[in-house]
Amino acid sequence: MTAAVTLRPAVVTDARTLAALNRFVHDPHLAQRPDYFKPTEAEDVAAWFASLLSRPTTASFIAEADGGPVGYVLALVSEHPENAFRRSRRWCEIDQLAVDPRWRRHGVARHLLERVLADAHARGLTDVELGTWAFNDVGQATFRRLGFTPRMIRFERRA
Repeated sequence: MTAAVTLRPAVVTDARTLAALNRFVHDPHLAQRPDYFKPTEAEDVAAWFASLLSRPTTASFIAEADGGPVGYVLALVSEHPENAFRRSRRWCEIDQLAVDPRWRRHGVARHLLERVLADAHARGLTDVELGTWAFNDVGQATFRRLGFTPRMIRFERRA
């Protein structure tokens, strides 16, 4: 794993590639919370990615090394109108970040997140947000190391 990592924008024809990489983020979530997440079919996941990638409010980038994909990030532009309680806002929501376990701790996540931050800046967005499950200690440590700070904590109570 001495090859340099390169990034490129994901396009609709990358939907199957993203679906294959998605297992690196979905499988641990499914293992931890099978009550919330469900097993997926590759074709369904690819169709979901293709639908998102065709929208101008989606930004996705693929990290490649050693001649193949090793990770990706999926970000969405989100908007909420003003209401009686909150101001209107427009921001970039990082929906998914996945890195092949063999390529973790090689700067892939950092490069992907930096690319999303640059894309958000180019779109005139100053706020970039992401969510993570409470069980994802590794992800939380990574996000903190890369300058993200918690803003809200969500609780649940299960019967």
